[in-house]
Amino acid sequence: MMNTSATRRSTAKRTTALAATLTTLVLAASACSSSGSPATPSALSAGTGTSSATTADLVAASKSEKGLVIYANAASQLLNQFTGAFHKAYPWIKVTTYDLEDPVVFSRYAAEHGTGTRTGDILIASAPNLWTAAVKKGYVRNYTPAGLADFPAFASQGGGLYIMSPDPAVTIYNKKLLHGQPPPKTIADIAQGAANGKYKVATYTIDNDFGYAAFYGFEQKYGWNTLDQLGKTAKTPGDGDVLYQDVAQGGFTTAVFESGLVRGAIKPNDPLVGWEYTTDYTPLIPRGIAVSAGAASPNSAELFMNYLFSNAGQAAACDAGFEAYRKTFTATDGCTNTLKDLYAAIGGQANAVLVPISQKFADDQPAFVTRWKQAFAHR
Repeated sequence: MMNTSATRRSTAKRTTALAATLTTLVLAASACSSSGSPATPSALSAGTGTSSATTADLVAASKSEKGLVIYANAASQLLNQFTGAFHKAYPWIKVTTYDLEDPVVFSRYAAEHGTGTRTGDILIASAPNLWTAAVKKGYVRNYTPAGLADFPAFASQGGGLYIMSPDPAVTIYNKKLLHGQPPPKTIADIAQGAANGKYKVATYTIDNDFGYAAFYGFEQKYGWNTLDQLGKTAKTPGDGDVLYQDVAQGGFTTAVFESGLVRGAIKPNDPLVGWEYTTDYTPLIPRGIAVSAGAASPNSAELFMNYLFSNAGQAAACDAGFEAYRKTFTATDGCTNTLKDLYAAIGGQANAVLVPISQKFADDQPAFVTRWKQAFAHR
């Protein structure tokens, strides 16, 4: 299996920081309604799609294809843990992953497909606003994976777009800076503690699609009061990897709305950094996935989708740090990166908000960003 990393976060610092972090840790490895509950899919385009071939047919056809190319917003070290499990199941399929920013996933695909150049067979991104446009522009192949009936209704977003992982945002904290005190349990507690000088807080910037989704979901549930308070003291040094690095180095006591992928890098007995779900609000950021309309290896791509939505695929996703959410899945190795475990930890489904993949979410972004920048003017 081959990996190719592209430049992200405008410099190579982001990838280097993550690799160093994982080495240090010895890992090397819905809708936003007032109820706050995940809702049914947004039906971005008409048609349900059908599985066009049996597994045997896909296997046979995939053997004449030239590997699988994946454009994804997930860090290579984590995504490759999942693709490695897929490769063991289908060892003749060489998987090449590109670690890209959300916008680049789509812009690169469009540019390459438009010129007939080999491009991504699988597209993965945590950008509800960008997925809306991608489906409308015909970037997505309308394929229905096997096993989808065992998932919540929101797994299918219409037109061939699916949720790979409803990734929770989590809070991370520096254990030493808390001096033995328990970490704050809610976003409201963090905002109040920061205002009182108890915590130094970091969070995502609004210019990051994951950050926009997390803040948007919170505002839909609670309004602006807590965000206005948080914005008076919180800093926005960068994306999830930068947040982790800064908290680990003691620059901040805690970071809110950190990507849930960090759970795979933080061991329960880690002496320095811990993580938790916030019980008043845990946003679920939909990490979308689709077979691209321009896939050069469509059969390999469909096998990949089928694997993701299988029980074995959910186990591999859980172990890699993604959120397993098949209704009948139970981890046999103690992995707790599941929607079932998340609901139990935060007091029920009502405290989780699945950020919608919808036109409204995309249309609301300019005004929301302007309002957010007013609240976080001191960042």
